[in-house]
Amino acid sequence: MMIYGYLYDLWYSAKMKVPIKHNLSSHCHVLLTGSSGSGKSYALLYILGRLMQTCPNITVYFCDFKNSDDFSFLDGYKHYYSGDECYNGIIAYYKSFTSARKNRSKRRALLIFDEYPAFISYLSGLDKTNKTKRASECQNAVAEILMLGRGINHGIWLVTQRADASLFQGSSGGSRDNFMIVIGLGRMSREQKGMLFSGEDLPNDRIYKPGEGIIYADGSAIQEIKIPIINNLDSWKHHIISIMFASLDSSPSIQEPPSCETSIREA
Repeated sequence: MMIYGYLYDLWYSAKMKVPIKHNLSSHCHVLLTGSSGSGKSYALLYILGRLMQTCPNITVYFCDFKNSDDFSFLDGYKHYYSGDECYNGIIAYYKSFTSARKNRSKRRALLIFDEYPAFISYLSGLDKTNKTKRASECQNAVAEILMLGRGINHGIWLVTQRADASLFQGSSGGSRDNFMIVIGLGRMSREQKGMLFSGEDLPNDRIYKPGEGIIYADGSAIQEIKIPIINNLDSWKHHIISIMFASLDSSPSIQEPPSCETSIREA
């Protein structure tokens, strides 16, 4: 079971750290969304550290389209892609996915894509100029993995400011509904809430700080989530990248990340 954050109400009302946990095998696809300044990048860094603690042998493909300073520590890692290279990252991950289907491999892998909508918009513009179809190629690949990836331990985490349905209109239309976990951070518009949590009873309007919001997972009720502050960010990043490099070597002795319970604090 992997920890994604803590129950918001108990964090503040009772000063209790009650973790929100879900099974990585059954909840491998995550949609993380929120407006600028809502704490998406920080939340992604936190749950990436939790992922390394839970599943150190996973192979991570990381696409950082905006080439953010938040994830520059991954530069030099084999499956880190930034800017225009993100196209190669999706194609490489799709090849891993198709190979796993063919060979019935169960080795766990994950594609993380930060700022997926901006990337698709960028590719669409290039496609018009160059008369190519790379945007639809990527959308179709993502849609297929969302449909079939869970059975072969291939997951996707997408980070977006808005989760418009048009972004997920691949060959398997309606792929947005295949995310097992949806996390919405910060203050969301009525329209955004409707897109993400249609038909669900949401908490009363509350003004969330960065790293706070709503999480909805298959098989669970809507919950409010709190992403904690990481005390030693440099150490957190060091352990993440150390484990990611070790996983490529299939090393039987992988250094664990720092204990999350001693690396986070109340805020």
